[in-house]
Amino acid sequence: MIDKLEINKCMKSVTCTLLILPAVLTWIFVSGPALASNSGPAHPPIKKSAPKKIMLLGDSITQGSAKTGNYRQPLYRLLQHGGYSIDFVGSLNTEYGVTLPSTAYDPDHEGHWAWRADEVLTRINGWAQTAKPDIILLHLGTNDVGSGQSIKGTVQELLDIIDVIRNANPCVVVLVAKIIPLKHFLAGKRIPIFNKALESLLELNTKDSPIVLVDQFTGMDPDKDLYDGVHPNNAGAQKMAQKWYLALQPHLGSPHQNSAQDAH
Repeated sequence: MIDKLEINKCMKSVTCTLLILPAVLTWIFVSGPALASNSGPAHPPIKKSAPKKIMLLGDSITQGSAKTGNYRQPLYRLLQHGGYSIDFVGSLNTEYGVTLPSTAYDPDHEGHWAWRADEVLTRINGWAQTAKPDIILLHLGTNDVGSGQSIKGTVQELLDIIDVIRNANPCVVVLVAKIIPLKHFLAGKRIPIFNKALESLLELNTKDSPIVLVDQFTGMDPDKDLYDGVHPNNAGAQKMAQKWYLALQPHLGSPHQNSAQDAH
């Protein structure tokens, strides 16, 4: 026979447990979030930087042709694979005589077949005001040198082009190419003189708007890297793209903050 005293003890134990349990559950639900919030500060979302707008500015060496393509395609792929967020800008999206599919790469540019620096100067204000590029890749002067234009006058026109672009964006970065060699006796002899004269552009270098010379001349073999003595073949285009890419990297920010998928 069960002792009455034992029964009373059991009833008191059950009653005590039932009284304590709601308090415990209340503590868990009320205190739980507070404990979680004290586990450490939440990490802020990573902010993606805006794409850098890059204008590829020049003549037929920038535009390229359907025959061999151009440096713009391999440069775009280098930037994309490097994880940089970029946007090529300009009023053209063709190679010479050919409209490119938009899925091939970002085709926008300002490479104008057979144009001289003075011709680009007459139009650059409209292009720059529309696109407002962050970075300019300038390979210009081949047609000027080849047609016997004054080297001093052509360099001055490049200075004027840079001034106009800076009016659209005072913080624009300007990468100026020492232009590639030509397989042409007279013009070929003038190009090293022209490239040397380009060093005077560095006098316009500022902290807000740096000017950087990119040596596209050295290492370019007119016999092996140009398909017609003037325009790069695929091998020459790859060489140009690699030099532009290395010169661009210090001005693009950290690739870890960007994504290759941002480029288009």
